[in-house]
Amino acid sequence: MQFEEQPMLALNKAIKYGTILLAILFIIPAIKYKKIYSKEKLGFLDSKKVFLKNVFKGFLLSIVLSLPLLFLMNFLEIRNFNFAQITFDSYFFLSLLIIIFLSFLISFIEESFFRGILIQKNRFFINNIFVLFSSSIVYSIFHFLKLPLILDEHIYWYTGILELLNLFSNLFTSISYDAAITLFFFGILLGIIRQCFNTISYGIGIHAGFVFVIKNIKQNTSVNSESHYNFLLSPYDQFTGHLSTIWISILILIYLFFLYKKINN
Repeated sequence: MQFEEQPMLALNKAIKYGTILLAILFIIPAIKYKKIYSKEKLGFLDSKKVFLKNVFKGFLLSIVLSLPLLFLMNFLEIRNFNFAQITFDSYFFLSLLIIIFLSFLISFIEESFFRGILIQKNRFFINNIFVLFSSSIVYSIFHFLKLPLILDEHIYWYTGILELLNLFSNLFTSISYDAAITLFFFGILLGIIRQCFNTISYGIGIHAGFVFVIKNIKQNTSVNSESHYNFLLSPYDQFTGHLSTIWISILILIYLFFLYKKINN
C-alpha cells in the first residue's frame, strides 16, 4: 500500500486508539479472572459526592506535596523557572483546561486498573505486600510500552504484529531505569493508600495532581543543560529520576510512620 503523509498520521492514530480499545477489552477477562463483580471491590467504595470530594482533596494534596520537589529543582538550577514569560490569555486557560482533563482521564484509567483490579486487599499481610510490589512493577513497565510512529509508506497486514513483537523484544533496552524506579515508588505510594482506604478515589486525585504538575512544569520551564545536577533527572521525561524517587520515598516513609503511630495509639 502507498500512503501519503496525512493518511500515515491517521493510520498511527488509528493504531494508537485501537490499542487503547484492546486494552479496555482485555480488562474484562482480568476482572473475571480476579472474580471482581462489584464496583466496591474495584475501589469505587464511596458515594458519588464523597468520591468526588476525595478526588478533589487528593488532587490539591498532590500539588502541595509537589512544591518541595519543584523548590529543589529550582534551588539546584536543574530547571529554568521563568513564570514571568507566561501570558495569561485565552490560549493559556484553554491549555490549562486540556491538561486538567487529560490528567484526570489518565489517572482514572490507570488507577481503575493498576490499583482497582490488580490490588485486592487480602487478610494475609505477605499477600498484600506481594500484590503491592507486583502491581507497582507492572505499572512502571507499562509506561515504556509505546508503539513507535510508523513512517514507512509500505504497510502490510502483518506490520502491526511485527511492531508489537519488536516492542516486547526491545522492551528492556528501551526502559529508562531511573524513571522506572520513580514510577515504581509512585505505584507503591498509591498502592499503600489504596489498601489503607479501600478506595481509589484518593489515588485518582493524587495521580491526577502529579500528572498536572509534570505537564505544566514541562510546558512552562526548560531543562538547564549547564546544571551539574542534571543526572538527577531522567532523560525519559526530564522530570522523573533520582530526585523524584528520593522525594516520593520520603513521602512513603512519612506516611508509614503516621500509619504506625495511628495503629499503636
